Amino acid sequence: MSDTPVQATSPAVMPRTWSALEHSVFRSFWVFSFFAFIGASMQTVGGGWLMTELDPSPARVALVQAAFSLSAFTMGLPAGVIADLIDRRWVMLGALAGLMLFAGILGAVTLFGKITPNSLIILTFFFGLSAAAVTPAMQATMPDLVPREQLASALTLNGMNNSVARAVGPGLAGLILGAWGAGWMFVINVFTFIGLFIVIALWRDRTMPEHVPGVRFHHALREGLRFMVREQPLRQLLIKMSLNFLMISILLALVPSVAATLLDGRPQTLGLLLAYFGVGSVAGSFILSTLYQHISRSRVIDLATLTHAVAIVIIGFSSHTYLSAFATFLAGLSWTAIMTSMNIVAQMLLPARIRARGLSINMVNMMGSLAVGSAIWGLVAEIYGLRNAFYIAAIGGLLMTVLTSRFKLLEELESSQANDSAKASS
Repeated sequence: MSDTPVQATSPAVMPRTWSALEHSVFRSFWVFSFFAFIGASMQTVGGGWLMTELDPSPARVALVQAAFSLSAFTMGLPAGVIADLIDRRWVMLGALAGLMLFAGILGAVTLFGKITPNSLIILTFFFGLSAAAVTPAMQATMPDLVPREQLASALTLNGMNNSVARAVGPGLAGLILGAWGAGWMFVINVFTFIGLFIVIALWRDRTMPEHVPGVRFHHALREGLRFMVREQPLRQLLIKMSLNFLMISILLALVPSVAATLLDGRPQTLGLLLAYFGVGSVAGSFILSTLYQHISRSRVIDLATLTHAVAIVIIGFSSHTYLSAFATFLAGLSWTAIMTSMNIVAQMLLPARIRARGLSINMVNMMGSLAVGSAIWGLVAEIYGLRNAFYIAAIGGLLMTVLTSRFKLLEELESSQANDSAKASS
């Protein structure tokens, strides 16, 4: 595989959203990764519900999600380095085996009545480590599954998978929890990862990334960090990502408070808002290829950030459930547009040999911004009020868009490639 970044596809020849499904290997990955995404979302919902039965303290319940997030911080960067130093197929197989193992153990100890709050938190942390380990390897594998001109289609479809699973998984988990309880839900969850495990185990026709023999872990990590900071488009991408997610983190952080204090206070209302967010995420996946035909990915990110600012202004002043739900729909659409566009930019700018490291740095940067942003907006809402926090976040989103609008990200690579082609032809 070449050590050059993946070449950008011009808007005029941008493939259709579904075109990557023409390739059987990607199609198999896509179908069975959908079940894996559902399994991951079911696990977090089931863990949180189980903690309410073991210890209803809000602090204890929050520790389940905190353990999952902490595992992503812990494993994010090492997972990227490992995926660049070792055959990614084995990394994915090992991580998927870990997901099945810890889901199965959690199911067994729950069914036998041996589960405790501390053991739930610990097993959730180890499940999260496996989930974090598989993510950079899977993302870095995408360019090996389809031709370069269909990479945008593959990444958009992968983002769509995640969005649909995020909408379907919690609802399915709720049905299983109500019918059979958390223990059986965890056991059933084991089977959501088996299909993808088999697909990866049987995958033989693949391009191996080039590895420099004898490279040590800390050297590889330092190389990835240095490359991300040294290359201006990637450095600007990290800055733009961190500033964007600091602002847009407010919605998912405070949406329970919106349902409880700004609307009617019913848990069904919270479910409705999150469902509309999921539907918006799916809708965003469908319209991205059309947007890419008319404007650059950098401008798509700016437009989505502005749309998200409008959405949270609506949420801030609304006292009507369906108006707020429409706003969360816009926010979900914007979220997918920002996430997918930034991922495509990173995929196209990163050389194959450090792609997983670069993507893991992106992931850690994003999750760090979300965590810090959530804490900030919680404090702002406590000091200035919930509605004012949304207004402040909207103003911040507008300012961040203006400040980073000069960042061209992928356009610099496209311009450089165009100049190189012109020189070659002359």
